[in-house]
Amino acid sequence: MSTDTLRIGFIGAGGICRSRHLPGLAGIDGVEVVVVCNRSRESSERVARDFGIPEVDTDWQRVLAREDLDIIFIGTWPYMHRELSIATLEAGKHCFCQARMCMNVAQAKEMLAAAKAHPELVNMICPVPWQLEEHIRDIVRSELGEITSIELSVVSGANLDRSSVHWRERTDYSGYQIMSMGIFAETLNGLVGPYESLTSHLSTPIAEKTDETGQSVAIDVPQVVAISGTLASGALILEHHSGVTVDSSGRSSSITVRGTEGTMRYDFQTTLELARPGESLRQVNVPDEKRTAWSVESDFIAAVRAARAGAPPEDRPVRPDFEEGLLYMRKVEAVHLSAATGRAVAPHTL
Repeated sequence: MSTDTLRIGFIGAGGICRSRHLPGLAGIDGVEVVVVCNRSRESSERVARDFGIPEVDTDWQRVLAREDLDIIFIGTWPYMHRELSIATLEAGKHCFCQARMCMNVAQAKEMLAAAKAHPELVNMICPVPWQLEEHIRDIVRSELGEITSIELSVVSGANLDRSSVHWRERTDYSGYQIMSMGIFAETLNGLVGPYESLTSHLSTPIAEKTDETGQSVAIDVPQVVAISGTLASGALILEHHSGVTVDSSGRSSSITVRGTEGTMRYDFQTTLELARPGESLRQVNVPDEKRTAWSVESDFIAAVRAARAGAPPEDRPVRPDFEEGLLYMRKVEAVHLSAATGRAVAPHTL
C-alpha cells in the first residue's frame, strides 16, 4: 500500500459516482483515483476520460489484487455488493459501498462479519443526503417530548414508465430492496429508532413492462408499500411508499413526528415545520449553520487516515457502517416476510 497519497480503485461508476463521489474525491488533497472498472471497457474509458483517471480495467478481481491500492469504492448494483465488499476487506483495503447495502439479511450479516474480522479497515455505506438530518434528530430528541407516533409518506411516479425496466425493478439486481424504502429505513433508524414489530402489504399494479429489446418483462419488485407497526421506543408508526402516483401534485416525501410536547414535519428538502401544544404547524427558518453540506467523501477519507494512524473503530466513526446497514436490512426483509405470511414480524429476530 502507499504511504502518503491514498490510492483508490472504482469498481462500478454509475450516476452517483459521477455526480458526487468522483468530484468529491477530486477536491481532497493526497487522494488519487488510479483505476476504474465499470460494466464495460467502453463505459470505463468514458469515466476515465471525464475524470482524468489514468487506468481502466475489465476485471474487478485484478483490481482488488493490486498492492498499490488503499481503498475500493464499490459503485455496482446491490447484487454485487456482498461479494465485492468481502473481497475488498479480505484484500486488506478500506471499503466504501454504494447504497443500498445488499440483497438480503444473510448477505448483510456476512458483510458485517468480514468487517469485524478486519477492524483495522474502514467500512462505510453511502448515506442519505438530507441537509437537515442532524438538525431534525436534535429536535426529535430534545423538543418533542415522548414520541407517540410517526407518519412517513414517500410518493412518486418513478415506476410509471411501461416502456423501460430500471434495474431497481428487478429482484435479480436489487434483492429485497424496494424503491427508496431502504434509504428511508436508514433515516428512520437514525431519527426515531428501529421497529419492534411491523405488518406490511405490498402490491405491483404495473406487473409487466417492455425492456430495451422490446421483450415483455414481469415486474416483481413492489410499487406500492403500506407498513404499520411499533418502534422499540413504543411509538406507533405508519409508512406509505408509492412509485406509481399519476398526479404530479401528490408526489412528495415527508415525515411527521408527533410527541407529547410538540409536532415536527419535514419534507426531506428544505421545509421544516414545528408546532407546540395547541398550535398549528408553522414553517421554521433554519440557519445555514444547521444545514449539513455533503461531506461523504471527506468523512470517509478522514476515517481512513485515522485508521492508518492506528485509531480504533470507535475513534473514527462513519455513518452508516455495515453494522447500521444490517439494522435497516432487517427492516427491509421483515417487510417482505410480513407481506408473504400475513403476520407481524419483529425485524430484530431476523
